Amino acid sequence: MGRRERELSPRGGLAGRLAAELRALRREAGGPSYREMASRVYFSRSALAEAAAGRSLPSLPVLLAFVQACGGDPEPWTERWHVLRRLLDEEGAEVPPASAWPAEEPVDGADPDCAGCAADAVTAHARKVALTERRVIMGKVELRYSPRFGAAWSRFEGFASLNHVATERDVDVEVQVCREPDGVVMSFRDRYVFDLHWSDVLRTGSGPVLARANLYFDGELAAAGESDRLMLP
Repeated sequence: MGRRERELSPRGGLAGRLAAELRALRREAGGPSYREMASRVYFSRSALAEAAAGRSLPSLPVLLAFVQACGGDPEPWTERWHVLRRLLDEEGAEVPPASAWPAEEPVDGADPDCAGCAADAVTAHARKVALTERRVIMGKVELRYSPRFGAAWSRFEGFASLNHVATERDVDVEVQVCREPDGVVMSFRDRYVFDLHWSDVLRTGSGPVLARANLYFDGELAAAGESDRLMLP
């Protein structure tokens, strides 16, 4: 019987979350030893063990070898790796100031600013928002994600073209974040304020999430856009 793996650090961040998921996959496969797993793929047992150690993000080939050795489906794991790689590349950005409002727990329905999610937030995916009737870009919608709290929300930023429209017409912005497995949607609609608009948060880790933004001119839907559906830890 092999040595028991060290417990993952609660401060392991994105790499730690991925390591926990790899360990769960290995348990579901019957708990094969790393020596046995290495015999099934072209990587050493030490490389496979390091992938589940949570100290750093493993390379994509090592990750897929681990998944293959456990009989997993490589496609969702490949998508997950690319998302995590992009998020890790964005880490280290300037820390934003604390919220001006009372603190909240980072649960479904919390304001991301009040819940402290903005401190380590990164943009997991973004898409331009265009008019439905014309090829004119009005802004962009972002799927924002806090690795620390495992929470996602929608954020919209208007461009100069929308600012111009808003000086002549009533413009409302609706931002939504959707969690597909249970169909929960957090939605917020308000008059455009020439600044960022965002939704409340949804906890991640249970299936794909996406961000959506709708623009209404004088009460009528005029523009819409949504992010990719992503599996976030």
